[in-house]
Amino acid sequence: MSDLRHLRDLIDLAKEPSSDRRRELLRNVTDLFLEDPEIYTDPETEHFSNIMGTVARSLEANVRADLSRRLATVAEAPRDLVAQLANDEIDVAAPILENSLALSEEDLLEIIRDCSNAHRSAVAGRSDVNETISEALVDHGDDDVVNVLIQNGDAQIGHTTIQKVVDRAASNETLQGSLVDRQDLPPDILHDMFWVVSTKLRSRILERSAELDPEIVDRVLAQTERKIMKDANRRTEERSRAQQFIDRKVELRELSETLLVNLVRANRLEELICGFARLAKIDDETAERIIKDPSGEGLAIACKATRLDRSTFSTLAVIGVQSKRRSVKETRDLFDIYDQIPQDMAQRAMRFWRVRRETESAAA
Repeated sequence: MSDLRHLRDLIDLAKEPSSDRRRELLRNVTDLFLEDPEIYTDPETEHFSNIMGTVARSLEANVRADLSRRLATVAEAPRDLVAQLANDEIDVAAPILENSLALSEEDLLEIIRDCSNAHRSAVAGRSDVNETISEALVDHGDDDVVNVLIQNGDAQIGHTTIQKVVDRAASNETLQGSLVDRQDLPPDILHDMFWVVSTKLRSRILERSAELDPEIVDRVLAQTERKIMKDANRRTEERSRAQQFIDRKVELRELSETLLVNLVRANRLEELICGFARLAKIDDETAERIIKDPSGEGLAIACKATRLDRSTFSTLAVIGVQSKRRSVKETRDLFDIYDQIPQDMAQRAMRFWRVRRETESAAA
């Protein structure tokens, strides 16, 4: 379009005070732009933007929403106009926030920072969410926003941001479920979540572990090496004495299931943890989590994977560390887990828990 004569006629129409005439103007200008949006020069596109943006501000929300829907999938839509609509009330903004490629990363970050959680949820569902956008959504959004982000399989989410979500999910089972179902969730985080989720979600974690490529697991778990090596250096004096006790039992070939039973009966918790860690080939911290896990499910899995006798498991489960005694039904359910979980599934779970110990050995 070279002379913009038609556009000038439409500008004259904008001087009309009637809302009906202004709606007609907006519709006509939008139709004109959308006929072939890629042919316009930058100054011409700016003219369209100024007219449509000025007229739209004076019209009802449903008219602005219609404009938003019409421009949402047009990559050449004027950025200023698109940004104006994206910052409007959510019914107007949603189509733009969900689909428009005319919005820049800077635009999206500003919206995430300054607009409502409804706006953030719309951004969280976009197909082009990168790690920077994800981090901003987690930092500024509520749990509903974060849940939309986690359920968006196309969103790129950095490891640090995922860890923030895991921390937030500690008291939000809906968010936990979305995390467990996310296909690119790092295996180390997946299995760290085992200790804080419900029995139902623990079963899903074990099912997920069966689907993972062992080479991918090894590569992702290697990323935790630095943290694990630092953790390996944290040992209290009491724990060192307990470890020395177990070291001596190993030298005398007295480390056995019988010793574990005797330790739990004598309420020697530190020695029990160290001994269990040595038998199960896991680090002390993971062994402590297993022993102190209120549900007992981790203990059932570890005992089954390590081939500890059912009677040993029963003693550890019934007499071991518990914040409250389990009911008869809870105890039966726990024994059912030990009896019914397949050996290979239990061993896959242990494979993740053993990574810490293997890294500590390398550090030593």
